[in-house]
Amino acid sequence: MVLRTSFVKASAIGLAVACTSLFAKATDTPNQYQQDDWSPEYGSSTWMYENSAGLFETGPLDDYRAAKRLFLNRQFLDAAYAFGKVQTKYPAFHLVDQAAFYEAKSFENLRMHKAAREIYRDAIKRYPQSDQLAKYHFQLMNIDYKEGKYTEAMNKYQYIAQKFGKCDAKADADYVASQIKFEQGLYQEAIDLLATIHPGNANYLYARYTMGIAYSHMSKFDEAENCFRAITEQSVFNKSERDIQNAAKVKLGHLFFSGEKPDIAAAAQMYGQVPKDSPVFDEAMLGIAWAFLKVNKPDEAMKYVKWIINNLPESFIVPEAYLVVGYCQFIKKNYQDAIDGLNQAEKRTEQPFVTIVARDSARQAFDAIWSQFDSVQVFALDLANQLPTPRVESKRKAFRSTFDKVYKVIEDYATFMQRVIESDRFESNRKRILDDAGFTLSPPRVHPGPMRSYNKPDFDYSELEDDL
Repeated sequence: MVLRTSFVKASAIGLAVACTSLFAKATDTPNQYQQDDWSPEYGSSTWMYENSAGLFETGPLDDYRAAKRLFLNRQFLDAAYAFGKVQTKYPAFHLVDQAAFYEAKSFENLRMHKAAREIYRDAIKRYPQSDQLAKYHFQLMNIDYKEGKYTEAMNKYQYIAQKFGKCDAKADADYVASQIKFEQGLYQEAIDLLATIHPGNANYLYARYTMGIAYSHMSKFDEAENCFRAITEQSVFNKSERDIQNAAKVKLGHLFFSGEKPDIAAAAQMYGQVPKDSPVFDEAMLGIAWAFLKVNKPDEAMKYVKWIINNLPESFIVPEAYLVVGYCQFIKKNYQDAIDGLNQAEKRTEQPFVTIVARDSARQAFDAIWSQFDSVQVFALDLANQLPTPRVESKRKAFRSTFDKVYKVIEDYATFMQRVIESDRFESNRKRILDDAGFTLSPPRVHPGPMRSYNKPDFDYSELEDDL
């Protein structure tokens, strides 16, 4: 039995963490505005703003920073209101173009694409000389991509490439365009776009990961290994980067395990480096189990797959964990236990993880709320464009319950659709597990012969066992 490499989580991780450069901290440059001396009383600099009447007043930078704090704390609706206030109250403020960007991004993070689109389009007209201009255009492209409007997204990409070829947003646009090419099966075109993203760019790790997957689909395994290895050699600074680095380690383990000349020790070492808090920890532990099984150590393999079964019951890895249980028990000559394990593997893969009935039910609930969500976006955008007078604040407070109700349905559907995507990606693996379990169980029983005995790999089993 050999590990058959699947790429269940290939694109999901890369897309979930794409384009992080867009969230970089804005630079608060004084520009032509006057700044008082630092005041211990207030603990911050007080900025003077000349309003349309020629009178100086304080507040725009403090309001901008307060809005930014809301954004960074993921209080996106309140952030949208706060950034809208900055634009409405201080139209000549030197960061007003950035306030427009973050207002739109706040709505985008709430999946309010209609509202976000309107703000980006309006900002393009209002701030034609802004250094945020390329980002406005990119975000419009990115929204099209999120909605599956690939033709529209690629048309916007061509415009960005022509007009903003030297801007940072071009690398973000290259990344999203590559994801479109990847999803269309145009792997070499995706690779060509991703190859232009170099170390130091916020998208670099994710670009190399997609390249590695694309090369694997093209059976160019040496090139894939180089891409994944490049990720493991980079320093990482946040959870998203750690997650993609651990995913690359798992993919390297698969390549070492399934190569023409398998290196089981190297594979196990890669799997063993993945920590418990990683989204691919289950896949890494399954890899270790296969490694132990490969060297005819079923008892050690069983520890890992049983841990998966007992602690991660919702994992897509569970059916294959039962398959490993079946093979381990067969090697130990516990034939009834082997049959039980294989039956469980078969039972859990008879139907897709997300059935057609479940998809239809979720879609109906989503469709029922969608028209209401459309009007909610319009109303929220209108509230964001108004100054927070007592009357407006009262309207916002009354609106909140309606927003929360509608948004929960939208968010639940988005979460459900992510599981649908993962289920679809698992489909080929599901069928392979079903075939393997069914073949082994089918009468007349033709059990696989004893697994080939390999020399013991040169790695410390005790270190792996500590993970449990």
